[in-house]
Amino acid sequence: MKINRKLFSLFTIVFLLTFCVTESNGQSNSPQDEEESAESRFDPDAPPETKIKIAPFLTFGAQIGLEYVLERNLDLDGDQDEDLSTIAPELSVAFSFDPSRYFQAFFNVESNGEFIFEDGDKVDDQVSLEIVQAYILFKNLLGERLSIQLGRQRFDDERQWLYDAELDAGRVFLRLPRFLLELSVSRGGLVDRDLLNFDPAGKINNYIAYGTYAIAKEIYASPYVVIRDDRSGKDESSIFLGLHSDGEITDSLEYWLELAYLWGKDGSNNINGLGFDLGSIYVFNLPLEPSITLSYAFGSNGFRQTGLQANEGGFNGATDFLYYGELFDPELSNLSIFTAGAGIKLTEESSIDLVYHYYLQDKASDSLRDVGIDAEPDGRSKRLGSEIDLVLGYATEEIKNNIELALVLGYFIPDKAFPESQNSFLTKVIIQFEF
Repeated sequence: MKINRKLFSLFTIVFLLTFCVTESNGQSNSPQDEEESAESRFDPDAPPETKIKIAPFLTFGAQIGLEYVLERNLDLDGDQDEDLSTIAPELSVAFSFDPSRYFQAFFNVESNGEFIFEDGDKVDDQVSLEIVQAYILFKNLLGERLSIQLGRQRFDDERQWLYDAELDAGRVFLRLPRFLLELSVSRGGLVDRDLLNFDPAGKINNYIAYGTYAIAKEIYASPYVVIRDDRSGKDESSIFLGLHSDGEITDSLEYWLELAYLWGKDGSNNINGLGFDLGSIYVFNLPLEPSITLSYAFGSNGFRQTGLQANEGGFNGATDFLYYGELFDPELSNLSIFTAGAGIKLTEESSIDLVYHYYLQDKASDSLRDVGIDAEPDGRSKRLGSEIDLVLGYATEEIKNNIELALVLGYFIPDKAFPESQNSFLTKVIIQFEF
């Protein structure tokens, strides 16, 4: 798919939205102000904070981590005893050079291993050394309105519904009194990421325009355009035109909305479709802050997510998790997902969430797109099944040392689309220590 005048026009529309928005009389809060004041939550993919000063203008941070995952009966076939477990240790170090308020250079390298066992026997292992982030940032330009970031950097939106990836990119941020505009051109793996193993270069260019407007003090709307231009010859190019919104309607009620329309090509097929995710969290003003979460997500048969998404976020707890199901973990395509959750905060640093999902196909099909199980539906029934997740999280925010823990139990119960199938089970433990 060639980038032509029509695609350029989409960027022009976003620019017009940026500069034609009128200011209201409410208090102005930038998206950056919201992020800085937001309550901390354990994000396993975040780089270590650089808090240790090792030279003038140079700071250092590191974290060690361990992830253990046990998956049982992913093929939903109870006649075969199949246990798959993965142990993944990790060491991540980061350096930040900040000689002035106008410039930063950041470097994050990570060494990790992955050791896979099937029914107790090791079947595979790999050790990698990856340059996760390496960028320079020119900031606070034009009266703190403009920032320019060049190099490998992390892209993640509020709920990682669009992307959560480290991309080689040039990115520009423009801040107005009530609006933040982000423009970027990127590609994954333009420069080798893994220094120890073969790492095929990425061949999909990304063109992103993402704006965030403060409608009110705690309510935000973010129109965006994401263009994925495949240069590999597979012709998997796509255009996403969408809107994200989130905020606090009252002190107790929060909401989010993801809405996107897609059109493009998937090989020789033309595709187009609609996807959305609407949900809310209500927190009771009681001891332990009990909360209830309800949401509904839908992706039509022709809808795909960007391929950069993680579908990872949190409700009112201390840790992020896969909010479409830790075990089933689907891409939102040809799918409806009903979600209900209940949670409590044991302390300011710890929480428990119990989450239920039910999955229905939009059109009955004998295939699923990017899911965590190995079984395929029969193509006659839309009823895929349900999943129950229990998520326990603990995260501290100490000045010197942080410890972050997560325990996840997932249980998938197949429905009529998987006849004569058995339930599947997952256990995940994540431990990170940052110093």
